[in-house]
Amino acid sequence: MIRADHFEIVPRLQELELDYEKLIEVIRYADAERAQCNAADPRGFDLITMNARAARGLRQQFCGERWEFDETDNQAGIRNPHIKVRVIQCNFDRNAGNRLADPTNLTEKGAASRAKVSCNQTAWIPGLPIPEEGDGGEYTTVVLGTFYDKDAQVVRAELSQPKNFSSGRYTRFAERIILLNGLEGDPVSGSRPEREGPTEIVDIPVARK
Repeated sequence: MIRADHFEIVPRLQELELDYEKLIEVIRYADAERAQCNAADPRGFDLITMNARAARGLRQQFCGERWEFDETDNQAGIRNPHIKVRVIQCNFDRNAGNRLADPTNLTEKGAASRAKVSCNQTAWIPGLPIPEEGDGGEYTTVVLGTFYDKDAQVVRAELSQPKNFSSGRYTRFAERIILLNGLEGDPVSGSRPEREGPTEIVDIPVARK
């Protein structure tokens, strides 16, 4: 199931006890932090930064009475013990936010992601069919998938429930909620140049005594 229209996205997020505007704030905040990375940083540090700051943003925006910090399998995120839903961030490929093509994770994942998908195959999210078998007490994991398009300089993002996992990749989704498709006309905060340098050269007169 793909939800791409605002009139169906907002009420669906409310069922998950999430807020559209707050999720967009999380994405913008994480991307602004990612934009501070440049060629002097270690390889992949921009993805690490996006992941870490998205987790921080989720916690700052949602944790309190209903949501709490979650570090299951060393994957930082949030969880709601009342509806048994967990939210984590993942860097997706360029199909993030594209309703016409299924995305997957940008880098290969391991056992932790495989285990969460296995739980998703039996757990239930409100609004989806109730499974005939499975432990209803298990947390269902939804993924805040983001992708920064360097060419268009936009971020695409979605909130998705992985259903299948193969060769270190998400391959199928039970539900996808499109948050940013890259066509909103709202550019990202901007990325820094590959190498930093002086932005202006100023001649300073030196007076000799």
